[in-house]
Amino acid sequence: MKILVLNGNTTVAVTERMIAALNPLCPENVQLIGATAPFGMPYVSTRAAVAVAAHAVQDAVRAAVEREQAAGRAPFDACFYACFGEPGIEALRAEHAFPVVGMAEASMLTALQLGERFAIVTVGAAWPAMLRDLMRRTALEARCAGIAVVPGDALAVATGREEGLRLVRAAVDEAIVRTAPDVVIVAGAALAGYGTALAGQVPVPVLDSLTAGFEQALALARLGLRRGG
Repeated sequence: MKILVLNGNTTVAVTERMIAALNPLCPENVQLIGATAPFGMPYVSTRAAVAVAAHAVQDAVRAAVEREQAAGRAPFDACFYACFGEPGIEALRAEHAFPVVGMAEASMLTALQLGERFAIVTVGAAWPAMLRDLMRRTALEARCAGIAVVPGDALAVATGREEGLRLVRAAVDEAIVRTAPDVVIVAGAALAGYGTALAGQVPVPVLDSLTAGFEQALALARLGLRRGG
C-alpha cells in the first residue's frame, strides 16, 4: 500500500518530520510519500494563507499522482492531508478516486469515539474562528467544548521541543479546567508529537492529530475503497 502525506504549507522540514513520525506506525507493506505545497506560506495560519493553500495542494497532489503514473507505479491507496484546517479538501476529494483523509475531521471523529465533547489545542490566534467554520461545515461544532491557543510562532513551537511541550501542556491544562472536555485534541502539523508525549499525564485522553488522522487514512487504505466503487 502507498499513502500520500500532504503538507498544506511550504516548509519541507515539516513534511519530513511528519513522515519520520509516521513511519514507525506503518506495517512493512506500507510506503509513505510526502508532498509539500509548492507555493504559499511557510505555515498556514491566516485566512489568506488558507485560500492560497487550497490552490497549492491541488497542484501538489496532481504532481505526485502524475509522477507515479509516469514511472508506471501503482496509484496511491489514500491521501492523508496533514493540515488541521484542511483547505481545499473538498476539491481534492472531488478530483481523486482514492480516499482523502483530513487531519481535523479524522481527529474529531476519533475523539467522539472516546467521549461526548472534545477540546482543541492549536497554535495561531486566527485558528479558533477558522476551526469553528470548519466544524460548522462538518456538523461537529456542537461537540466542541472549546479551543485553547498555544502562544507564539508555530514553527518556533514545532522546533523548540522542550519549550514547546511546556506551552502545549499549559494550553491543555487550561482547556481541561475551562471547558471540561472528555477528550483533548492537540491539533496541527506544528504540534505533532506533543499529544503523544502528554498521553497519560492529564486526567482525560489526549489525541495527537497527526497519529489519530493517519490511523484513519491507514484504515481506509486497508479497506481498498475508492470513490465510484
